[in-house]
Amino acid sequence: MRRLITRFLAASFLDSAFGHGADGRPLFMPFGLIGGQYAIPDMATAQRLRRGVARLLPLALLPIFCLFALFLPPLRNAYALPLLGAMAASFALFSITFFLWVRHATRGLHRVDRGEQGIPALLDPDEALARRLLDRVRPPRTRSAEETLGALAGFACQMLLRHRAEQEGTAAPLIEVATHDGRLRYFGDALNGLLAEYPGSLWAGVGDGKPQLLLGPIFREMTDACVGDSRDYADMIGLLQRHWSATALILRGQGVDIERWPDLFVRALREQVQDSGDTSLRPALLFMRAAIAMSKMDPAEILVPDQPAGDPLRRSRPTSRTAP
Repeated sequence: MRRLITRFLAASFLDSAFGHGADGRPLFMPFGLIGGQYAIPDMATAQRLRRGVARLLPLALLPIFCLFALFLPPLRNAYALPLLGAMAASFALFSITFFLWVRHATRGLHRVDRGEQGIPALLDPDEALARRLLDRVRPPRTRSAEETLGALAGFACQMLLRHRAEQEGTAAPLIEVATHDGRLRYFGDALNGLLAEYPGSLWAGVGDGKPQLLLGPIFREMTDACVGDSRDYADMIGLLQRHWSATALILRGQGVDIERWPDLFVRALREQVQDSGDTSLRPALLFMRAAIAMSKMDPAEILVPDQPAGDPLRRSRPTSRTAP
C-alpha cells in the first residue's frame, strides 16, 4: 500500500508540471495555472524537463511524509514540534531548490502569453488515449500487453521514418534486406535511433535510465529471427497484423500526428506497469524485444486496407537494397 501511495504521489507530481494549451501545444507548467508556462519545442526537451522534475521528487515528498506522520498519534504526541519544524524546513528547501531549477531549466524556452495559451489540459493529456490503447491489448485479447504494445511501437518507428521521408520527398533512411524466400526486412541507423539511441527513443521512455548495452543481445536475437523461421517471430507478426490496422484507425480518428504514435505506446506501457505493480525491468525488455523485432517488418505484410495509395503508412522506397 505504501508503495502504491508513493507511486501515485510521484506520478501526480510529475504529470502536474505538464499539459497542453488550447491549440494543442505541449506546455511545461512548473507552477500550474498560477505561474509561467513554457512551450516545449521537442521531445528531447520534454525528456530533459521530466528528468529534472523527477530528480526533485524526493524533496517534494519530504514535507508530505512529515504531514502524514502528524496523523499518527504516537508520533504526534512525542514529536509534534520536531515534525512541524522538519515539515517547514523541508518545504522551504524544496521551494527554493525548485524555483532555482525552474529558472535554469526554462532558459531559452518560449514563455506562452496568457492571452494565447487558453486553459491548459492539466495532468497528462494523453492518459485517456493511452488507457484506451492499453485496454485493447490486455490479455485475453493478446498473450502479453507489453509485447503487443512493443510490436506496435517498433513498427510505428519505421512508419514514422517513412512518413518523414514522404514529407521531404526523399528516400526513407532504411536498408532493405531480401531474405532467401523473398521476404523484405528493414534496418538502419535512423531506425535504431528511434528505438534506442536518440534522447526521445523508445528505450529512453521505458528503460528507466538503464544503459543501451542491455539491448545488445536482443538486437542480435531479433536480427537473426527476422530473416529466419522462428515461430516466436511469426507469432509477433500475427499480433501486429491483428492490431495495427485498428490501432492506426483509432489514432488517426483522434487526430494524433504519427510523430506522437511511438510516445503513446510508451505511455500505454507505463500505465500497464503502474497497474501491475511490476517495478522490475522485465516489462520494458518485453516491450523492447517486440519493438526491435517488428521495426524490421515489411509494411506490405502488415495489411492496412483503408489506406489510400501513396499514403506514407504504406511502403516507401529505402535508401539501399541488399540481397542475401
